[in-house]
Amino acid sequence: MKHILKKILSRKIINRLKIMLTYVDKKIISIARRSQWLAGLYYFIVSSQFRREMHAVLNGRFHFDNVKDSNKPHTFMLRRNIHRIEKGLCMVPRKPIFAVDYIEETVRKFETCMSLQCIEDTEYEWVHDVLEHYFSVVGQTSEINTAKKIFDRTRKNIKGALKNKKIPFAYKRIDAVGIKFDDFKTLCENRHSVRWFKSKRVPIHLIEQSIEVAVTAPSACNRQPFKFHIFDDPKQAKIIGSIPMGTAGFAENFQCVIVVVADLSAYPFEKDRHIIYIDSSLATMQLLLALELHDLSSCVINWPDIERHERQMAEKLELESYQRPIMLISVGYGEAEGMIPFSDKKTLKNVVWTAK
Repeated sequence: MKHILKKILSRKIINRLKIMLTYVDKKIISIARRSQWLAGLYYFIVSSQFRREMHAVLNGRFHFDNVKDSNKPHTFMLRRNIHRIEKGLCMVPRKPIFAVDYIEETVRKFETCMSLQCIEDTEYEWVHDVLEHYFSVVGQTSEINTAKKIFDRTRKNIKGALKNKKIPFAYKRIDAVGIKFDDFKTLCENRHSVRWFKSKRVPIHLIEQSIEVAVTAPSACNRQPFKFHIFDDPKQAKIIGSIPMGTAGFAENFQCVIVVVADLSAYPFEKDRHIIYIDSSLATMQLLLALELHDLSSCVINWPDIERHERQMAEKLELESYQRPIMLISVGYGEAEGMIPFSDKKTLKNVVWTAK
């Protein structure tokens, strides 16, 4: 009896303390919200909610330009600069001389990525073709001439010119899409968040085909700072799917789980830290629709920015400090009798604002 009373009293004390701390926190917030400086002080002294993000952003900035020092060499900076050159090639009217301030940096990064063998064949083709086209149309300066020598030296060890050039092209070359608007609308309306799946393995090749569609989504400077970690073994899917909050009660029937992970080493500035969420979300939406065409149902699982969960996922996926989980996606064949929330959507008048 004494033991039970102690438990009840300790719970009451804990609950009372929680109420007091919440009250104090609200009072502090009412003051801290009044200026950016006070808000920064609040998150420095009172709350640690953004510490992992700050740590990840700084590590991302460090690794952006330190390809040689990274244990996982990347091509993010190279991809960014090549896309910048592409935009210069597409300008109307096109400047006779452009990209002077970063062309040498670009070809040296190309040289580094080639020496470290961190550039894929298809990626190489794109970089090679854009640079070759750039040097064939741009005017001459000492900086451009120096960069061209480095480029020519770098590609000497590579096989000859490629047949299908991956360079900017005219809009008229894009084929008309044969899909009708009503068909696409039906696809979007029929796609629902499904939480109950049949005990049936999801073919990995269908996931991979859908990801091939996902990566065609728009991406800032074509950096595509995301990876899809696939767990197609039901046992593993259940373990990974139970890490975030919000899956209690239905994670046990997961057949396949995809963790979308983004890489902050794709960016040199803090101002770009939110692009990982934008780019990952754009790709994920295309992935969901592609899965639907394979008769595979899915459910996006929100990722909680909570330290304990972050650590657990980082350990499971062996993530670097600059890599962050964005969301999870459960995938499977929907159970016919499984229930689905109606989830009524907002009307146009609630989501559209028209400039007067």
